[in-house]
Order: sequence, then C-alpha cells, then structure tokens
Amino acid sequence: MRVLFSYLVPSGGMETLNRLRAEALIRHGVDCRIHYQLHGSGLQNNTSGVPVYVTNDDYGIWQMLQEGRFDAVIISNDFHGLERMRRLGFAGTLLFEVQGLGTRQMAVETLLGGATYMRAYANGLLYPQTAHLIELFRGMFSDMPQFCFDNPLDVERFGYHPVPIHSNPILGWVGRIEPNKNWRAYLQIGAELRRRGHDVHLWTFEDAALNRPEEQEAFEQTASIMGLAPVIRRHSNVPNLVMSDYYSIIGDSGGLLASTSILEGFGYAVGEAMLCRCPVVAADSDGVRAFVEHSLTGLLYAQEAIGVAADLAEALLLDAGFRERIRADGRQHAVARFAPAHYVGNFLQVLRAFGLG
Repeated sequence: MRVLFSYLVPSGGMETLNRLRAEALIRHGVDCRIHYQLHGSGLQNNTSGVPVYVTNDDYGIWQMLQEGRFDAVIISNDFHGLERMRRLGFAGTLLFEVQGLGTRQMAVETLLGGATYMRAYANGLLYPQTAHLIELFRGMFSDMPQFCFDNPLDVERFGYHPVPIHSNPILGWVGRIEPNKNWRAYLQIGAELRRRGHDVHLWTFEDAALNRPEEQEAFEQTASIMGLAPVIRRHSNVPNLVMSDYYSIIGDSGGLLASTSILEGFGYAVGEAMLCRCPVVAADSDGVRAFVEHSLTGLLYAQEAIGVAADLAEALLLDAGFRERIRADGRQHAVARFAPAHYVGNFLQVLRAFGLG
C-alpha cells in the first residue's frame, strides 16, 4: 500500500502533520510519501527520511505518479490539484483534505468555490474535529463520504526538558504575520501586561518568507508605537524539534504562549506548547478547543477581550500553584488524546472504507 500526501509548501502545521503521519503510518507498514508544489523551510524537519517530491509542473507530477503508483492520494486545500491529479492519470482513491481555511466566512467562500472540483474528482473528504469545519462539510457536502478525526502530535520526541531559566517571563506567539493569526491582539496583550508592571519579553516564531509585506510593516510600526520594540525577539524558520527548547524556556521562565488566532483548523502550536509544559492562553476558537479546556488544561478568552486575556496571563504569572497544575494537566491531556497511534487507527479505517489495506 502506497499513499501520497500533497500540499502547496512545507511550512507550519501542514508540514508537521504530513511528516508526523507519514512517519507513523510507515511504522505500521504503509508506504507514505509527501508532495509539495514549492520549496519551503519545513523541509529541514524531515530528519527521518520520508520520501518527499517537490514539483509544480505537469510533467514532474506525472513522473511522480508513474514512479509512485499510489493507491491513495490526499490533497490538502488545493481544489485545482484534484483535477490535475486526475488529468495526469491518477485513477486511485483521491481524498480532499481541509485543515484550516482562515475565518469562517473565508472557509464558506472557499468551499463554495471548490465544490464543483470536490464532487467531480474526489472520492471523499477529510478534516479534523473542528466545529465549524464539521458544520460546513456536513451541511454542504452531505452527499460525499467524510472522515473526521484528530491530527497527531509527536508525543515521543517533542516534549519538555530542563533549560536555563530566562531572567524575564516570556510571552510567546507562533504564526504568520497576517490578519487571521491576529498578531495585533498579541501585541496588545503584551503591552497591557507591561502596563500592569510585569516585565515580560515577547518572543515570536514565524516563517518570514510567508509574512505579508504590508502586515510585516504594520507589525513593526505597531510594536514601535506601543513601546514594545526593545523587548521583542523574533525568530524565523526554527526547526521543529528545536521549538521544544523554546517552549520549555518559555514555560520555565514563568511565561506562556498566547494563541490569538481568530480561527484555527487545528492549533499545532498550542498542542506542542502543552507537550513542553508551556501554559497557553488562547482566544476561544474551534481549533484550540480540542486542546484547551478552560482552567483545566489551559485558559480561554473571548475574541478581542484583551483585558480578560491579560487577566488570565497575569493569573499564570502570579499564582505558581495554579500555573503548575495547568502545565501538568495540559501535557497529560495532549499526550493522551493526540498520540500518533490514534491517528494511524483512524486513517487505516479510511483506507479500508475504500477497499484498501
């Protein structure tokens, strides 16, 4: 059995997902390969040697299909890729996957625009247990086979380890500098904590190549106006496993990860932070609810309620006992729910539904 996962560029959560599920499925006897249309920084994370194709021309993709002789292809977020795979000769099981499409309105518009391709070329649909995606897919595509389950986390290699204690509590943030990730809310939370007398430092983790230039300029201007520029440290293209060092540092500093996205399909940064005992304060959105149960495994605030977000962050900064409980319970929850073995079992059921495996 040979499976191909196809996406635009190796970066962020999609690169993590493709790599982790390919590694896990290979260990269970499924020959997995990954295809990206473009080169990206995430290729540095493929240390286990999962075969990866990078090509965006028809001949290159045709060669890939001829060589691979895949039983199933999973295409993420690229409607036109469905037609392309069929046109270039792939006759096997073709699944369309969505992991996140921005805001709910953006998701509706995107799915409406791609509905013709999905019905014409896909055998089924795949998406995580995210409320707005479940609602949209079941409402718009009830005539198509659908599969919905959690993505995996790297619970074996990615986790907490003792690190030197940073002299200031760190407010971390992970994402592209673009509107849906809501970097403005992150800066506002940081500014409010500093106004209250907390000497927090702000660390961002980005893929600079994917930042929008106009948003990048606005970020820098806003940080300067708020007086945050001297305490911001920006990191770009950090290798995935090295992020466990940074999450451990943030957690042990007395700080936290702020997840400010308007909407997430699946919040990999949240789950990975929890694995490293880094507490999370998150804007309440579908993609983080699988990870964060308020006041148990993390803390949630209503969208744009910056004062509340600062209150919650302050509680973690000031109450050591509360903070340690959140750190311990968050990690335990992430390990128990998102172990790769769960994903493998669910994915194998998908293959069996199409007579594979």
